[in-house]
Amino acid sequence: MSAATLTKVSETELAISGDLMMHTVMQLLKEVNGYFKPEQSLSIDFSKIGNSDSSALALIVTWLANAKKQNITIHLNNLPQQILDIAQASDLLDILPID
Repeated sequence: MSAATLTKVSETELAISGDLMMHTVMQLLKEVNGYFKPEQSLSIDFSKIGNSDSSALALIVTWLANAKKQNITIHLNNLPQQILDIAQASDLLDILPID
C-alpha cells in the first residue's frame, strides 16, 4: 500500500496520488481543508490513484460538505472506476461534481 499524497498544482488545482484506503485518507482530510478558500472553485485530480475503497468516497463526501459550508465549488477529475462503482452502489453518484 502506498501512502496517499496531495500536490498543489496551482491555486485552484490539487492532485492526489497513491492509495486511498482506510489507513491513508485521514491525513488527506486535514490537508485538503487547508487549501479551501471561501467562494473559490477547486479542482481535484485523481488520475494517479492506485487502490481505493469506500473510505475514499467517504473522504470525498466530507470534502464536499466542508466546501459547501464555505461556498466552495469542487470539481472531481479522473475519478477511478473503483470509486465510481462504490458511488453507484451507494446511490451517491448523482451528488458527485465529476468533470
